[in-house]
Amino acid sequence: MNIKPSLFLLVILGMLIFSTCTDKDQASVQENEFIERVRPVEQSGTSAAYFLYENELMNPDTLLSITSNVSDLVQVHETYKTDDGMMGMRERKTVVVEAGEVVTFEQGGLHVMLINVEKSLAEGDSVQLEMVWARAGKVQKKLPVQP
Repeated sequence: MNIKPSLFLLVILGMLIFSTCTDKDQASVQENEFIERVRPVEQSGTSAAYFLYENELMNPDTLLSITSNVSDLVQVHETYKTDDGMMGMRERKTVVVEAGEVVTFEQGGLHVMLINVEKSLAEGDSVQLEMVWARAGKVQKKLPVQP
């Protein structure tokens, strides 16, 4: 079978356009899958908070502290890969968000740990976080508890 070059190019072009649309659609779905939440946990356990924070200021801003209504010990942690390929987690003392940027606190990356929670957290509950930023001041975030 002899396919004319112009028809062959048209088919290839169509496949490229379709694959590009599909990639964008998949990216949209993945973006929409991010759910701001706190994981359920039993009393005295450790949970994590996942959310977005946008620095709407014209200057970089630094997170000075973060507190919660369910735990006296709240820390920002980051997930990292060790030299031997293992995954680890460590406290991150400084979080700077550039002007107009969004920082994502997410599983497998930067996230907020709620350590030794004072009461069990179940789906349907909510958790209040208060962040203090150097420039923005106090910012409150109310997050649902979801698995």
